[in-house]
Amino acid sequence: MNSLQKTGAIVAALALTSTAAWIIHSMNNSPAFPEQWAVMEVTDAQTMTVRQTNGHQMQVRLCGIDAAELGNQAKEKLQSLVAIDGNQVTVIPVAKDEQGRTFAEIMAYSKDGVEVSFQEELLKSGLVKTRQSGVECPNMIAFENAQRLAVASKAGIWKQLK
Repeated sequence: MNSLQKTGAIVAALALTSTAAWIIHSMNNSPAFPEQWAVMEVTDAQTMTVRQTNGHQMQVRLCGIDAAELGNQAKEKLQSLVAIDGNQVTVIPVAKDEQGRTFAEIMAYSKDGVEVSFQEELLKSGLVKTRQSGVECPNMIAFENAQRLAVASKAGIWKQLK
């Protein structure tokens, strides 16, 4: 096999691998890239309905958090976070559950252009806790650090810790 044939075989193998990865990803039916959405409704402290300009709508659940204890306060905080960029958010899909909800990391950009992670802000305020739900959030370490800040400052649900 000469070097041209070897190069051709490598390119063919890479193309086949890429095609297989795309097919597997398509079967998973979970987009892998961040997308811009408009928030239509904040359902609760960790779920919202979002829509794209083409009318496509989906229900999104914030991955990596649990808002069981201070649900109403956490919902109000989430609504204020949604308002940061006029209800425009970036959705980073992670997985889908049996009900068809998309688990995702959600963020928006402040007026200063600073990226604001909704999960981190809810955790730092002590309104939610981190949650290991079988869905791997890419920024889980940052979420855990945000919760440590809340615990150290005795914010929200962490006020009564000694």
